[in-house]
Parts: sequence; C-alpha cells; structure tokens
Amino acid sequence: MTPSLNATTTRPLRRLWVFAVISWFAYLLVTVSSQSLHESGSGQHSLLYLLGLFGVAMMCYWMAIRETSRLPSDRRTLIAVIVPAILFRVTLLFSDPIEEIDIYRYLWDGEAVISGVNPFRYSPHQVLGTSLESGLPDDLARLVARRDRSVEMRMILERVHFGQLPTIYPPVSQCIFALATSTTPSGSSVVARMIVLKSWFVVFDLGTIWLVAELLRRTSHPLKWIILYAWCPLLMKEIANSGHLDALAVFLTTAASLCAVGIGESHSRSRSDRFWSAASGIFLALAVGAKLYPMILAPWLFSRFVRRRGWRFALLPCLLFSVLSLLVTWPMWPDRTPSLAATESHTAYPAIQSEGEPPLPPAEVTTEPRDPSESLRAFLSKWEMNDFFFLVVIENLRPNSEVPQNEVAWFSVVPERFRERIVDMASELLPVDRSQLPFMLTRALLTVLFTGLAIRWAWAAAGQTRDDLWLEAGFLTLVWFWLLLPTVNPWYLTWCLPFLTFTRNRAWLMLPGLAFFYYVRFWLVAQFPDFVPGTHYTGAIFFDYVMTWIEFAPWLICLSLEAQEDDGRSGKIERKGSRSG
Repeated sequence: MTPSLNATTTRPLRRLWVFAVISWFAYLLVTVSSQSLHESGSGQHSLLYLLGLFGVAMMCYWMAIRETSRLPSDRRTLIAVIVPAILFRVTLLFSDPIEEIDIYRYLWDGEAVISGVNPFRYSPHQVLGTSLESGLPDDLARLVARRDRSVEMRMILERVHFGQLPTIYPPVSQCIFALATSTTPSGSSVVARMIVLKSWFVVFDLGTIWLVAELLRRTSHPLKWIILYAWCPLLMKEIANSGHLDALAVFLTTAASLCAVGIGESHSRSRSDRFWSAASGIFLALAVGAKLYPMILAPWLFSRFVRRRGWRFALLPCLLFSVLSLLVTWPMWPDRTPSLAATESHTAYPAIQSEGEPPLPPAEVTTEPRDPSESLRAFLSKWEMNDFFFLVVIENLRPNSEVPQNEVAWFSVVPERFRERIVDMASELLPVDRSQLPFMLTRALLTVLFTGLAIRWAWAAAGQTRDDLWLEAGFLTLVWFWLLLPTVNPWYLTWCLPFLTFTRNRAWLMLPGLAFFYYVRFWLVAQFPDFVPGTHYTGAIFFDYVMTWIEFAPWLICLSLEAQEDDGRSGKIERKGSRSG
C-alpha cells in the first residue's frame, strides 16, 4: 500500500473509531441512568435526556456511514464495524427498558408455557384476580400456583400492560419465552430475568448481522455496508434495551431471503436449488409463527421462484410454507365453541397510562378460558398509535360531529357532508358499530393500496437478474406495510432494516432516527394532561396531530426530492443513449 493511500484510509478509520467510542459512551449513560415507565412515571425521569443520548448515537451512526464509504472493505474496517456493534448491544443489555415494557408479557408467557398451560387461554388479570381456594380449572390453578411461588412472579404479572387480554404472541415466540425461562436460575430477580430474555433476542440480532453479511457477499456488495444494520441505534433501543421479540422474526425472515438468493434460472443445480427453496419456505413460515407480519412477504418470495424456475419449482416451498404456517399459528385460531368469557366485549385501546404501573384487575374476574384470537382481533380493530398516513385518511373520513371539539384535527379538510354520507352508506351495508366504521374503512382502503403495491413490486423484482433489486423490493414491501399501518410502533421498523443496505434512496436512512419521536408522546402525556399551551389539544392529541407531522414530513419531503433527482438522472442517461444511437 502506498503512503498516500494509507493516509486516505487511516483518517476515516480513526474517525470511525471515534464515532464508535462516542456512541458507546452514550449507550453507557443510557444504561446507568435509564428509568422505565413502571418505576417512576414519564414526567419524573429524564426521558428527553435519554432520547438526546440516542440522538447523539444516531448522529454518530449517520457520520460513521459517511466515513465507511471512504474505507476499503477489508479486515480492519470490518473489525471497526463489528466489535463496536457487539459492545453496544452488550452494554444496553443491562439497561432498564425505557417506556415500552412488553417484556413483562414475554416473561409471564414463558412461565405459562413451562407450566404446561396454553398462554392463549387465560389473561394475566384472570390469574391475578383468582385464588387457589375458588375451585379453579386445573390449568388456571397451575398458573395461580406460579403466581404465588415468588414475589417476582406477582410483580411481573402486575406490570403486564393490557392484562385484561390473553397473549397475542405466536407459538414460535412462545418457545423462545419458555426457553429463556428454563435457562433462568430459579429465584432470580425480575431484572435478572429480563437480562436473560433480552440476551436471547440479542443473540438473534447478532445472528441477523451475520445473515446480512452473507447477503452482501452473495450479491457482490462490500461487506463494510453491514454497518447500516449493525450500528443502527433503533435496534439498540428496541432489542438490547426494550427487549422486543421482533429480533426473532427479523432473523427468520432474513434467513428465508438468504436461502432464496442465488437460485438462478439454470436447471443444472436443480436438486440444490430445490433444497434451498424449501428451506426458504420453512424459514418464512417459522417467521410467521414468531410474529405474523412476515406473511406479507409470501408473494415477494414465491413470485421469484415462479418467474425464475416456473410454477412446478415453486410448488414445494409454497406448500411447505402454507402447511407449516397453519400448524405454527393453530393455537391462535378462534375457538369454535367460545365460552362466555370469549364472547364478552373487551375494550383494548392503546392508551398510554400516565401512572407508574398498569391498572390492576377488577374485583371479580371470570375463570372461563378465553378465545385465543381475542387479542389479535382487538389489535386489528382498535389499535391506533403513532400513525401518519392512516391518521390523515381516518381524520378525513370520520365526521367531526362524532369527535369532541378539542380533538378535531387541523388537517381534517374533507367536507363534513361527504364524510357523513360515506359513513351512512357503510353503516347500512355493514353490521358494525358506527363509531368503528371510519377505522374499518381506512384500514380496508390502505390494505387494498398496499396489496396492489406489494404485488407490483414482487412481480417486477422477481424478473430481475440482480438479487439486490429483489432485496430492495423486500425492503419496500416491509417499510410501506409499516408506514400504512394504524399502529406505527418504532420497533416494527426493525422488520425492514436487514434490507436497508440494498435501497438506492438515502432518505430511508432518516426513518430510524425520526422513529424516536414516538417516545416524546410519553413526555407530552405526563407534562400536559389538560392542554398544551397555545393549543386546545391535550398532550396525547398534540402528539397525534402535530408531532407525527414533525416525525414523518421531513422524511417524506426528502424521499420525494431524491426520487425526482433519480428520475432526472435516468432521463439524462436515456437522452444521452438515444443521441449516441
């Protein structure tokens, strides 16, 4: 290596290490200072300070990407990327989950599974609100015995949010919850149990780093670009800190895509290709069993097999995926003979509690088993949080006469008459409560839009000879599915991050940073329970109607500008080609 070349690579490498150290120090401060919602309340701890630390890490992430572009994809660069990525995750393993505490549900579900009880049969409130003296069913009695075994178990149960509902998490995830529980020493503290469970998710997250590296290698991309996934602060927050199970589904979907990469049009490796296509279908089915969203990738995956090798070749992976998906989700299916408890109306709105702990169960609870699909139905029909596109549509479909005056959106511009007519027509056709119709209509409209886009991307990308273009279509499928959801939780964005490397529009890099705005809602709810000064909105409504625009509008503008630049460059190339022709 020449001296000049050495100088040009040494300086960016040093700066990369500097950004690694600054990021690690920010994560260390998060670890030693974080306090979760269940301990002190959103208004009493320094939530904005913690978000500021993640903001520092995000700035370092973006600058590290720039420095990495100046470095060769050699051993020194890979060490500078991988070693800090591991250190970041290990450091945040010991941090207290900030605001989001789904992990308590995971911990309880693991206890239920190793007790031999179907976690979809009883809600945490049922377990909390009954006693062993009340002649319980055998399986519920085992759960109550688990509750009384230790103070930690009762503490975990009391901290489960939406405890009036049974679990929503599919069986493959339940296996990991149970595995984590079985590998946790008996008598462990709640904190120790959380660290063990988060460690399992971090292992899957690290496994995804390896899978992304393999995708880069097989698509002839420099391995250094693994930094886009490995260093992303959103992953640190949602997996190593909050312990979200999405790491498992992300690992499995990435494995499914890796198995499909490299399957070409030639029939010379037919037996090997059939094995890998079958493995791809199996991994995608297991991903569905971990968290249901990967089913939207089925058209993307199988259209590739069809267009490259024909329908007969695609039949085996499609059949394996279909059968295995049915098997791994069977425990979640609706109860064909629902009990009284299963048919009761349960309201499960995603309102964030301003108190320190979730509400305790009522004085009397039923001991009847619940419908296993109850939580999923509640989620699909009522949950709305941090949405942008969904919010714009629904607030222009819902009649203002049905909304309190202080909750009318400033961007509600469709004439009231038109909205009333739409809702009236829908109420005549559908046997649904009128108040739920705007939600259902918006969901149906955006589902049709997304389905059309997903099929178009899948079919167009499947015919491409370049694997990276197909992977980019997978990214677009996942990220637009997230953007069009009524529940735009930031940890759902991790679904598409393994494919971020293969996108050609840099605006997508903004989303992981902007997603942190979601957590400002907790602070606003705690600080402004009545109204935000200068507005007639409460803190929660102010977030929904103002902060979500700050969160998504900058990205949307940059995405549009970059798309116009790409179109301009493409036009110049075409004109140049026609002149030379």
